[in-house]
Amino acid sequence: MIVLILVVLTIYLLINKWMKKKSDSLRCLMGKTAIVTGGNSGAGYGIATLLASRGCKVIIADCVNGENSRDEIIRKTQNPNVSYKYVDLSSLKTVREFCEGIKISEKKIDILINNAAIGLSTNKMTADGLNHVMQVNFFGAFLLTHLLLEPLKNADGARVIFVSSATALLHNLRMENLNLTDYPHTVSYIKQFYANSKLCNIMAARVFAKRLKKYGITAYSVDPLLVGSQLFRKFFEFVVEKLWKICMMVCMNEVEAAETYLHLASSEKLDNSSGGHYAACSKMFIPRILKNEQFCEEIWDETEKLVKLEPEERL
Repeated sequence: MIVLILVVLTIYLLINKWMKKKSDSLRCLMGKTAIVTGGNSGAGYGIATLLASRGCKVIIADCVNGENSRDEIIRKTQNPNVSYKYVDLSSLKTVREFCEGIKISEKKIDILINNAAIGLSTNKMTADGLNHVMQVNFFGAFLLTHLLLEPLKNADGARVIFVSSATALLHNLRMENLNLTDYPHTVSYIKQFYANSKLCNIMAARVFAKRLKKYGITAYSVDPLLVGSQLFRKFFEFVVEKLWKICMMVCMNEVEAAETYLHLASSEKLDNSSGGHYAACSKMFIPRILKNEQFCEEIWDETEKLVKLEPEERL
């Protein structure tokens, strides 16, 4: 079994290295405003840097102090329009406070990248009574996107991006475990929540794409493949520490991983396309369960209740 796992992992890592592609979009983003959750590190930092290099106004939204990252991006890109704002996706209250602040300070949002995520958690449940991994990786982004619909509608062709992962294929998502808070606190369970959250992000992009079409807003999901980020490092060291150095040899760096984000955020080829799932700047297949529209609608409706959306806030 161990040999099989190593063989599969090696093949995936080699594919990951081969699939490093750059966006072919040359679109200037001056005059555009983007929000990147989890923009303090990893692929979030990478896309914040790429957007700023195109002249975009970038707001790094993170629960970790992002002032150093902001300053680094400004120095690298010579774009002074990069700022940091606090948001903790594990708290519905702070998500609402963040969105209220954005609606006051920003007339429009052109690009929203729901990138923030955690891999492992020592907490089973948040103060909102939600599964910690699911809330940070999916529920929080679901709420945040709904609450920012007003400035998204004010933009000309806004784009919303949800970050997923190949682990979505390993999901065991059902209605009864969408918000599981009573479970054995083991790595296997937490990994399953991570996979489920990433499946939900693909679902969210597909349903948002349908419901936002009338407003000229498009939505996509992205698999950044393997990124040599702190999130990946902590998770991978925890599981198979001795393979860490091998993985880092073929992992993408933050900017390489962010190329597909940039493709979705700016490519002219996607002006009239929405709802797709992408990796390496190419459209990918989706897990079969997401072709079941009734299942997706049931997950969506239950999530509306879990994040306490008011009737007027729903799509």
